[in-house]
Amino acid sequence: MVLIEVVHFLYDTIRLDEKLLIREFDNLGINYRLVNAEEVIFEFPGVNEVGIAFIRTVSQTRTQLLSQMYEVIGGRSINPYASIMIGNNKAVTLAILNRFGVPIPNTVVALSSESATKALGIIGFPAIVKPIHGSWGRLVSLAGSTEDFALLARHRSSMENPQYETYLIQEFVRKPGRDIRVTVVGDEAVAAIYRYAVNDDWRTNTARGGRAEAVTIDPELEDISVRATKAIGAYYVGVDVVESDGGYKVLEVNTVPEFKNVQRVTGVNVARRIAELVRDVVKRG
Repeated sequence: MVLIEVVHFLYDTIRLDEKLLIREFDNLGINYRLVNAEEVIFEFPGVNEVGIAFIRTVSQTRTQLLSQMYEVIGGRSINPYASIMIGNNKAVTLAILNRFGVPIPNTVVALSSESATKALGIIGFPAIVKPIHGSWGRLVSLAGSTEDFALLARHRSSMENPQYETYLIQEFVRKPGRDIRVTVVGDEAVAAIYRYAVNDDWRTNTARGGRAEAVTIDPELEDISVRATKAIGAYYVGVDVVESDGGYKVLEVNTVPEFKNVQRVTGVNVARRIAELVRDVVKRG
């Protein structure tokens, strides 16, 4: 093992988010090296260079493995492996948020279509049905009746993927046609945007074409967003929040968050704030 306090900026695709981060790493003079994750090799027995992994890979599987490997060979990971594992599993994320008193929608996790059908009796209709892994709103469905869910369950069973045998079912929160993405860096909610649905789609992901507007972050929104970040043990995240009749509720916490739309719409240099956090982590040793 060779311990070198250099940041390994790990990527598999250079998107605009990564370009913005690279610029700020350069501006701050951070000692870093761009590393294509597809070219990484760990050798055992052998000498592996140990550094600080700043992971920006798109693949969740790759992100999890890289963070775990860097930590087990004596390095560090931003975000830490445990937080990435939690953030990549919506069921575990919601369980931890509930444990720490962070408000979430009413949720049931079921391990078969049969138990999920019973769970719908708890949640009621309409209900949101999600896979426990995934992003960008993929395979997130709205079930308006038992018949809707039966059709969805048949479709999932035909996909022959074990993860789709698990159902995350949530109440349908009657939000005002939008949700909120809050970017948290360290102990601060640095910027946030409303994400509006388009073409009557109830999903609001900007990756699906949702419109974005800047949010003025109030104390309650900052409090639950920072508490959600701390609950999963992350350094920086994107927290998805929905407005409900009962106040803000957290939907999920993203540990490799895209922020280009947040930065563009709010004018906040999110990339700079993240780069400063990385610099501070390196300095703390």
